[in-house]
Order: sequence, then C-alpha cells, then structure tokens
Amino acid sequence: MLTWAQSSTAPFRSEDASFRALVLDLGEQAALSLMAFHPAAILLTDDAAARLAAKGLGYRAHGSIGVLLRSIRRQHRTPHEALCLLRDLPSRSTLHIRPDLLEELIARVESDVLR
Repeated sequence: MLTWAQSSTAPFRSEDASFRALVLDLGEQAALSLMAFHPAAILLTDDAAARLAAKGLGYRAHGSIGVLLRSIRRQHRTPHEALCLLRDLPSRSTLHIRPDLLEELIARVESDVLR
C-alpha cells in the first residue's frame, strides 16, 4: 500500500502535454500518479478532465455511467434496474450529465432490452 508521500513521487508530471489544457485538482493528480503503479487498474472518476488525462496516458477510466452500463454487461444489474437508476439520476444525484446524453443512454439500454 502506498502512502500519500510515496504516491506524490509517481511519474505524473503536470507539465505533460496531456495536461496543459486540463484543470485537475490534487485528488485527481494523485489518482493518476497511482495509476502509474497499477497500470492495469481502472480509474473511476466522474471528472471528465481526469478521464481524458487518464486515457491520454494510456489508462482505462470510467465514470459512474460507465460503471452502471458495465454492470449490465456483467450481469450484476438487470437492464430494468439500470433504467430505473438512469431515470432517477436528475432527481437523486448531484452527478452532472447533459439531459440529451442521459436520454440517449436510456434509449440505448431500452433498445438493448428489446433485442
């Protein structure tokens, strides 16, 4: 297990080209630093800039929606359960998601159910 001091020495450099236009707080920077020690891991974050940075460094990254959709594929959640969660997101979560994107995701899960 790495301590905070050890993780701060990981090979993450904020001056890397991938990060010049991205605003990442210290938590995201630390998480990306830890990914250097665990490159097969998946970074879980709802911060779009952090996911973009992770992908730029060659790491896999997912947000809450990606985890939810993956749970359907892995049969940890039924499509019906996922649809209920997706539909409830605007009223039960602080997660920011564009309404049109949410509608698109719901439609995609519904169409997969009908197949």
